[in-house]
Amino acid sequence: MAARGEGAAVAPAGPVEVVRTALAHAWAMLFLVVLLPVGLLCFPFDPRQRMHDRLSVVWARGALWLVGVRVEAEGALHVRPGERYVIAANHQSTLDILALLVVLQGRAPFRFLAKRALFRVPVLGWGMRLYGHTPVDRRARGAVADLGAAQRNLMQRWSTVFFPEGTRSATGGLLPFRLGAFRVAAVAGARVLPVTLVGAGALQPKSRYAAAPGVLRVVVHPPLDPPGPSLEELRASMEACRAAVASALPAALREGGEAGRGESGEPHA
Repeated sequence: MAARGEGAAVAPAGPVEVVRTALAHAWAMLFLVVLLPVGLLCFPFDPRQRMHDRLSVVWARGALWLVGVRVEAEGALHVRPGERYVIAANHQSTLDILALLVVLQGRAPFRFLAKRALFRVPVLGWGMRLYGHTPVDRRARGAVADLGAAQRNLMQRWSTVFFPEGTRSATGGLLPFRLGAFRVAAVAGARVLPVTLVGAGALQPKSRYAAAPGVLRVVVHPPLDPPGPSLEELRASMEACRAAVASALPAALREGGEAGRGESGEPHA
């Protein structure tokens, strides 16, 4: 029988799971209330925000512990300390964000490219702006400016996480990738780090509030060389990255079966 965190079907959320998830949300918001003033106090002495990076891992571990999710990491040694990457991961659940923080934040400090609506959420949005995460506009007109901000972060400060599918997969299957992340990597001269998240969609599907306990695997693949600037080279890098991400998924999830716009270049998180 398949493990719960490895793609098996999950029963509807029970009251215990709902309570545990509510506690995790409360933990997340309370921790942010503490983290914001600490960050402001540390800014003059900590311009690279190392304190934030350490505390964000504590924040993520605490939330995962409350919902009963254990993270197993493979391939983390592929990450070279001090190098800045375009991190390209599949996206099934909000648990993905916590798992990436636990596995990668200590090795390659990063910030997320996230949909602009999240930056309007009180406390959460304030923290995201304060600590350098990049808002992304789902409309094509705003996308170019958003990519520019992500590129500057990548070249000067941190790695940047992209979810190049453009949205969370409703089925857990891998959707077509978009070109935005690879354009940023090309201009910044950064290597692309493919990452596969396995099990998050079973533990907390897109339409479900509560997370189920289980195992979430994070597979870090060898980095890909910076893509060239031509459309052909960008597409080749995108397809190589997608193939790497797909290689660690169960066979049934390697194709999402949903329409995508892999050549649009729109940078979504």
